[in-house]
Parts: sequence; structure tokens; C-alpha cells
Amino acid sequence: MNPLIPLDLHARSALRQSAPKLMFFGDPHGDLKPVIAAVERFRPEAIVLLGDIQARQPLHVELSPILDLTEVRWIPGNHDTDSDGDFDRLFGSELADRNLHGRVVEISGYKVAGLGGIFRSKIWDPRQPIKEAASASADALHRSMRREERWRDGIARRHRSTICPDEYQQLLRSPPADILVTHEAPAAHPHGCQAIDELTEALGVQLVVHGHHHQNIAEGTLTAAAPFRAFGVDMGSHLAWPRDETGLGGPPQDLLDLAAQVFGAEARVWLDKPHEWLDGQTPAAFATGGGSEKVRSMLNAI
Repeated sequence: MNPLIPLDLHARSALRQSAPKLMFFGDPHGDLKPVIAAVERFRPEAIVLLGDIQARQPLHVELSPILDLTEVRWIPGNHDTDSDGDFDRLFGSELADRNLHGRVVEISGYKVAGLGGIFRSKIWDPRQPIKEAASASADALHRSMRREERWRDGIARRHRSTICPDEYQQLLRSPPADILVTHEAPAAHPHGCQAIDELTEALGVQLVVHGHHHQNIAEGTLTAAAPFRAFGVDMGSHLAWPRDETGLGGPPQDLLDLAAQVFGAEARVWLDKPHEWLDGQTPAAFATGGGSEKVRSMLNAI
């Protein structure tokens, strides 16, 4: 089911505007050039990185060209604890306090909740009751670890990006939010989690944006409380919010038709693949952000 976004989520800003309120960026995996290019072009009020950042320098150094242009927020992904460097360049950067994990923060007029990291069954399999989790918290996990398993006198580095039951439950009890940003996907995704849907319902959010699966995909779904819209954002791509006046967004229909004429059944693949001529953005995202003519010229040339 793909319900329209309820209009009250759009009411706090114009449906069409020169700069988006928010932009959400899929897993950079060390390549932050598309983030910088998109911010310099669209000038959003704030951006959120959806995990797996893996900055090659401290994050505040990587993003220094845009720190005066927009507010930066982020959540961690599973690969942000792959190495000491991945961890330190993110959690040890001057932007460490911009981490949204486990919090609800007002950003550009929206209350945004964040849940970073992933579920790991060794700690908690969210398909099972939370009371059956192997460790209820990071402290409990730390106590259960042998000394050689620990990292910097705490839990293993890998589990610094593991969602612990107490973190999830704390967010579950948080005040209502408008938007939920996660690394894990909701249940509408083939590899998503019902636990994300339950968190969405508890917080009353109408929009979920996630990374992790490297797909630009819309995943409308319906909970017992209300419908919400979910979007997966690909590596090198972004989602601007609010969307256009239809509530559905995406490239113009004539551009979709042209892509189908050029590529046939592979049109969607081309539209969703980051392109070097578009500052590393996908043609779909570039067109949605106002670059339809350039994408149309590319298609005509092909």
C-alpha cells in the first residue's frame, strides 16, 4: 500500500521552495563529494547522513566546505565501527554531538527521531520478544565479555553500532516525532524489520527514511495507528523534503517516459544509479531536485 503523505506534515513549509528544508543522504562509504555538491547546489536548511559514513578524514574536516551552509546531523551505520579509523573519524570528530541515535531533535521545524546501527542477533533478534535478548544493554554486554573481547575498556568496537534493547525501548518512550531516520529498514522492505514499524507507530511519525540497503525505493505501509511513508536512499543519492505538490515526488512523468523509450525495462536501473556527470547523484534524484533538463539532455544524447 502506498498512501499519500498526510498534508499536515507539509503544512510548515511551502510545497515548492527554492531550498528544501531537509535532505537525507544514503550511505556515503567514504565518498562525501555528492553530499557537498548537493548542499552547495540546493542549500537545504539541514541534512541527515543515514549511516555507513566511513569518513576518510574527521567528519568536520570532510564537510568543512558546507558547515556554514547547512546544519549537519547523522546516525551511525554498521560499517562505521569496521575499524578504529572509521569509528574515530566519526565519533571523535567535532560533529560527534550531531549524532541523532536514540534522540528526538527539532530540525528545521520537524521533530526528527534517530535510530542508528543495526540489529545483531547475538545481542537481540528483533523477531523475538525483547525479554529474550542476550544482553539488555551495553553495560550488560560489557559485563558478559571476556577482557580480550573488549575495546578501549568498553564493549567490542563492532557492537558500538549494535542496537541494544534498552536504547530501542528508550526511544520507544520518547515524545512524538514527525520523522524517523534509521539505518535499518521498516518491514515493507524485503530485508526490513517489524520493530521499525512498531517504533514508527509508537512515535506517531508519518515519514521514515533509511539507508543500509543501497536502494532508492518508496515503501508505503499501514500500521494499526496510521499510514506512514518510508523511503530508502541509495549510496550517493539523496531525498529532499518536503517533496513536490503531489506528495509523491520523483522525476516528471515525461522524463520517466523518455527513460523507458531509451532503456526499456532497464530505465529504473539507469535512473537510480549515481552518475559522475551529475556530481555523483542519481539521475532520478538530480531531476527531482530541479535538474530535469540536464537529465533529459543526457537521455536525448543516448
